[in-house]
Amino acid sequence: MEILERTVKEASSFFQSFFSYEVVGGRFLQNLDPRIKMPGLFALVLASVTTFTPEKLFILFVCLFIIITTSRIPLKTYGQRVWMIPVFSFFILSPYILADFEYILLFSFRVFLAVSFLTLFMLSTRFGDIVHTLRFYKVPDILVTVFMLTYQYIILMFSELYRILLARESRKVKNESFSEIWKNGGAAVGSFFIRSFERAERVHLASLARGSKSPSNYYAQKLRFGLFECVFIIIVFATLLTYFYV
Repeated sequence: MEILERTVKEASSFFQSFFSYEVVGGRFLQNLDPRIKMPGLFALVLASVTTFTPEKLFILFVCLFIIITTSRIPLKTYGQRVWMIPVFSFFILSPYILADFEYILLFSFRVFLAVSFLTLFMLSTRFGDIVHTLRFYKVPDILVTVFMLTYQYIILMFSELYRILLARESRKVKNESFSEIWKNGGAAVGSFFIRSFERAERVHLASLARGSKSPSNYYAQKLRFGLFECVFIIIVFATLLTYFYV
């Protein structure tokens, strides 16, 4: 049970970091217009999850390496956000490791590529720019609102869960019995839901007090199309062209 608690704690910390938008410095990907960057990277994500061909996955990996290098993404920051989901997928499929080891490796690698391209988008794009991009592509306001609220409260919930688990761990002075673990674990779950609801309500009221904007109020900036955008389109187009002809 202690292993389970530590796992949940580490998962909470990971997803809290994964969903947070902390734009890192750089020259290439960070300076792209998000309305060009979003469809390009999501096309690479789609290509990653729709093939098991090693040659195609290698082409996507080369593209990933080029983008990371030219964008000067810190490998430590990148690795902290990417590692857990591919490792988890490998762990889930590990019972079949003797039956089809190659399939497990390819599946985990394609998950790694998809998560990597998604992470690059999150590391190079401000959340407000993502909202602008969704508005540019005429995504319905209700869906944009749901996306904004989901993002806002999913970080809140993982943050609250991590704090509860950390406080529970710091108060331990002895090893608990199995019944005590279940009893205290149930109390922690109840506390988590109550605290998450109360904190979410405070965040919402504070947002309204500051004059929270609806998606339709976001200003649509003029589309920027310069050298970086041209280079990015060439990289993505060349990658996908090679991908489909392999």
